[in-house]
Order: sequence, then C-alpha cells, then structure tokens
Amino acid sequence: MATPKLIPISQIITKQAREILAEHSANELIFAVVGHVGSGTSEIARSLKSILESKALPGGPYETEVIKASDRIREWAKREGEAVPALTKTLTSVSRLQDLGDKMRQADQSAIARALVKTIRLTRAKKQGIKVADDGPIKPDGKRRAYILESIRHPAEVHLLRSVYGSSFTLIGIVCEQSTRLNRLHEKYSDAGNRNAQEFMERDAKAPQDYGQKVLDAFHLSDYFVDNSVDRIEEDTSSNELWTINEDLGRLVKVITHSDIVRPTIGETAMFEAQGAALRSACLSRQVGACVIDVNGNVVATGTNEVPVAGGGLYGESFEPVQVDGRCAYYGDRIYCRNTEEQNEIVKEIVDEVFKQFPPLRKQSKEALQSLLRRSRIGGLLEFSRAVHAEMDALLTAARKGVSSVGTRMWVTTFPCHYCARHIVGAGVDEVQFIEPYPKSKALDLHPDSITLNHQGWIPPSKGGSKVLFHPFTGVAPNLYKRAFMKDRELKNNETGLARIGAPEWGSPWDLRRISYVEIEAELVKGCN
Repeated sequence: MATPKLIPISQIITKQAREILAEHSANELIFAVVGHVGSGTSEIARSLKSILESKALPGGPYETEVIKASDRIREWAKREGEAVPALTKTLTSVSRLQDLGDKMRQADQSAIARALVKTIRLTRAKKQGIKVADDGPIKPDGKRRAYILESIRHPAEVHLLRSVYGSSFTLIGIVCEQSTRLNRLHEKYSDAGNRNAQEFMERDAKAPQDYGQKVLDAFHLSDYFVDNSVDRIEEDTSSNELWTINEDLGRLVKVITHSDIVRPTIGETAMFEAQGAALRSACLSRQVGACVIDVNGNVVATGTNEVPVAGGGLYGESFEPVQVDGRCAYYGDRIYCRNTEEQNEIVKEIVDEVFKQFPPLRKQSKEALQSLLRRSRIGGLLEFSRAVHAEMDALLTAARKGVSSVGTRMWVTTFPCHYCARHIVGAGVDEVQFIEPYPKSKALDLHPDSITLNHQGWIPPSKGGSKVLFHPFTGVAPNLYKRAFMKDRELKNNETGLARIGAPEWGSPWDLRRISYVEIEAELVKGCN
C-alpha cells in the first residue's frame, strides 16, 4: 500500500487565524445613553455623534445614527391603535409617552430595546441598499458605523443590548444634580409645576411596577459616566467654560478607538479597587465594596460587606482555611439572611397584635397585611445584618494598620447607608464618590450639618471645611476598566523606540463579528486534518 503523500501545513492553511477574524470584523459600535429626566440625554447624544463623525478621528469618521426610544414607542402605539400624544412641550404629553412605554413593556420588559434592535437592523440595510424582505440577518459590510440609542429607561433594556452586541456595546450614564434637572423641567415644560415635576421625576427614576421606568436601576450598569450638571450655554448666550462634555466624551472615544494612550485617573483606579473588594462578599443581600485613598493617591484600605471574624477582619480573608466559616452563605444547617428574618418577625408580631386587639380585622388576609408591612419602612431596617458594611470594614482595616483616615477620600460602589455615613464623618474622611444610589439611606436627612452633595465652593474638612462631600462617580466604570486600559498593542517602534500606537494583533476588544461563532469555527477548520 502506497504511503499517502504528506501535504505541507503551509499549503493547507492559506490564511492566518487572525486574518480570518479580521475579515469578519463588523466595525460597528453601539452606544446607549441613560440619565434621569432633565439630565440632557439628547445633548449627550448630539455631542457624541459630532465626535464620532469628525474627519480628524484616526481611522476615519463613523457613519453615525441617533435612534430615539420615544420614536419607537410612538410607532408601536400607532400600530396598536393607542392614542399618540402630540409633539408638545408639556409634561402631560411626555407622561402619556411614559404610559405607552409601560404598556409596551408589560409583555416583555425589554420590548423597547427589541424595537431599537429592529431599527439598527433596518438602518444597516438602508445604508447598504438592501431591501429587507424577510427576517434574515443583515450582515454589516465592514464600514465604520455607530448607533447611538437615546435613551435607556429600564435595566432589561441594558441586559438585552449587552447580550446582543457584546463588547461593542457601551452604556453612557449621565450624572446631573437633582436641582439642575428640576430647573430644566420648569424651563422646558409649560405645565411643570413643582408637584407635577417631582412626581414625574420619581416615576422616571423607579416606578413601582416591574415594567415601569427604572432609570435608577439601569443607570448604575453604565460603562462610562459623565457629569452634565453644568449648562452648555451661559445666561448671556456665551459658551460655559465649565461644560466639559465634549472633552469627556472625546476621552471615551479615544479609549475605544485607541487613538491615544489613555490611562486611568486615581478615581477610576479607586473605584475599580472598590468593585474588586465587593466581589469578595458572600452576603445574601448585596455586594458592596469600598476603597480609601490617601492625599497622595495611595490605596490605604479596601473593604467589603461581610461577617466579622474574631481577632480582626472578616471571614474569607485568611490564607489558612478556617474550621468554621461563619458567613451566612455557609454557616449552619439552614442558610438564610438574619436581617430579613428579623424583619419578618417584627411584621408577624405587629400583625398578630393587631388581630388580637381588633378582632373584626381577622376576616382580612394575614398574608396580605404582612406583605404590605414588608413593603413599608420595616423592610428597610438594616441593624439586624451580621455583616460589617464595606465602608466600615475599610475604615477599620486602616485603623488596624495604624493609618489615619483623616483627610482621606473614599470610593464606594453604593451610596453609604446612614450607619456608614456617620462613621465616615467621624473618621475624618473628606470626600465620598459612589456609583449606585441607595434609596434606603437617611444619611442626608440625618446629617445635613456634616454632609453635602454640592461641590461648588466646597472646602474639605481637613482644610477647615464643615462638610464631607458625597457625589456621584464619573469616568470609566469598573466593568470597562480592564478593556479600557490594558496594553493590547505595541506603543512604540521597537527599532527606534519612538512612540507609535500599533494595531492589536488579535483585533480590538470592542470588535463585533459579522458572522456567528459556529460559522467562524467552520472557516477556521477548513483543510485541517
């Protein structure tokens, strides 16, 4: 039997694997904007569009389309025979759009995001001159394109878009002071009285229904945060020098396109450290992380919410295994949250006593009354948790190390509760930055004498000021940190040593493929024995 002729591998594989991947790069970017009503989502979308369309952008401009969620709601309403509000600048009209958005989300909380996906698909087809005759895929042609979705109002929308578009999706969160947003509503809408505007803002932030608007829950999922509390134009119609949105968004585009060497700020690194600390927590309720930074930008301590261990620190921090892990997730035969159980005991005690004192009420459902009380402020009680809170853990860690917390700054993943707030004030911390709001916190109500949200004219306590500054974090969020700042390409000419930003060998971390992974598999194995 003749020996089979061996074919050199170079003749079997005609393309490098990375060449195949590069050929199938979609070259599309998907941005979405999320912000509370009055924060200026339209302005952010316009500014980002202008930056992406700039001919000065290395690699060339992006063909950019702004796609409005409100237009998708109107289209849906017309198809469903719903009354569509007139395009008038009134809260009544916009509230009607809120109603329609809620109806649209009743069957599927991500329904509006699905409509946005549909519009992206149709826009792609139109730009390529393709007639959409069926529900088949419309593959990108490889040209640089960007889509800006304005705006996100529910976390399900974020999760769907991120699942569909993967690493090419970037969510921009708009920070804006509440007083500024309220003033903008008064200026924009003719019927925006104080009560109407407040109710409108509350519904926008966190409606009670699962399918209602929940900007508060969607906001903290952002990849990049910008502050739009300052108006672009001064009262005398001159440009406001304090308005830095173009610079902030320009930095994001540089991060994504790698058109410049961008590295993290101290604050971005501190929040990344805080997020890393949060992931250590096995708490059944939530994961929170904190990071304390000294005046020189050094990490003093990190903290997470977890059960304390005798001798100092928390469970889960020792190199040596412990005989008994006292964390709620692992302790005892019954795994449960002690704080929730105590809340339920209080509720049961109240209901039993009410039924005892008022016999006619026994006809009512005990379970319904208990559920009602659970949704009251009783359900917000914090003091029965076994965990040390993240902020307290960070401060205690610094104290155990003998490092003063006076004049430090703290980055925390969630707004501090009122317990932590008073310890932060007492520890001499100057400033706190946070991402996720915490509605249960009474920090501002209980300590208005020592805590402020207003950074204008603020003087740190360590320099003679009277209040600790609490304010929202801005910049690259922890979930984007690694992709944004990892060195994934050459930054110099290896022969001359001169700086030169090269192309990543295996493609950009923001790449999206035009074909599915199973199609890529088939192409990669062609000719392989």
